[in-house]
Amino acid sequence: MIDGQPVSLLISSRNRPTLLLAAIQSVLKGSALPDEMVVVDQSDNVNETVAALMPPAAMTFRYIRSATTGISRSRNIAFRAARHPLIVVIDDDCVVTRTWLEDIVRALLAAGPTAVVTGRVLAGEQHEEGAFAPSLHLADEPVTFAGRITTDPLATFNFALHAATYAAVGPFDTRIGPGTRFPSSEDNDYGYRLLLAGYTIVFEPGAVVHHQAWRTAANYVAVRYAYGRGQGGYYGKHLAGGDWYMLRKLAHALGRRARRMAAGDRLGVMGELAWIGGWVAGVATWLLRPGRLDDRVTRSPDGSRGW
Repeated sequence: MIDGQPVSLLISSRNRPTLLLAAIQSVLKGSALPDEMVVVDQSDNVNETVAALMPPAAMTFRYIRSATTGISRSRNIAFRAARHPLIVVIDDDCVVTRTWLEDIVRALLAAGPTAVVTGRVLAGEQHEEGAFAPSLHLADEPVTFAGRITTDPLATFNFALHAATYAAVGPFDTRIGPGTRFPSSEDNDYGYRLLLAGYTIVFEPGAVVHHQAWRTAANYVAVRYAYGRGQGGYYGKHLAGGDWYMLRKLAHALGRRARRMAAGDRLGVMGELAWIGGWVAGVATWLLRPGRLDDRVTRSPDGSRGW
């Protein structure tokens, strides 16, 4: 418990056994432990090491194998399995800092029942020369987001919320996110739904995770295209529902990318152009080819069988 409150920690994984074990070990080295840890594993094979894990006496550990595909499906399974009123979430390629759990849970308790908390995401050590970590959140000042905004501040691989919030807002959209034809932005979609429902998103810079840099430079452009396609699907979903505010968000997103291209090197420019191409493909697929919205895929942009 943290300040008398029981906590569930959720981790989703697919075909990254070594990274998953590192994520779990970082949690177990923390200054406080969750009351339960739920791991949902969509891997091709059982992770024998993790399945046989003997947790500390103060913590319940559950390893759930699932034949499903897609991180949104995995997260929904984990949320349904969670038993405690406070829930925190990371991914299998995250390593948490020693005080991370205490920091994010206390920020959630301070923010109140109508808030969720997300934290800083820094790049971890490179697994090889040129490897990179996407989706970093580098700000160092606390911020509270509310209402319709032009950014997407929620990182669902470093966030905390009340179980009652998930029950009220509903599950992650299984048509969006890694493992689908729109392989990113399930966190953007969930954060936007939270804001539309009247919740606030609190950014707590003291709650730090390191996103492991295992993706190779050779896959940079493909990953940027995939991220753009996922975000295009997210925009297309809300545009199809008549939410024209997405056009304002798009204008701001394109402006940010134009500035990055002006300041970037050749690879950076190629990455931003790939993102724009992916965005166009994602929006077009969602709006013009609705029959393919729920098709699942089995390979990630780097060609692996992970996400």
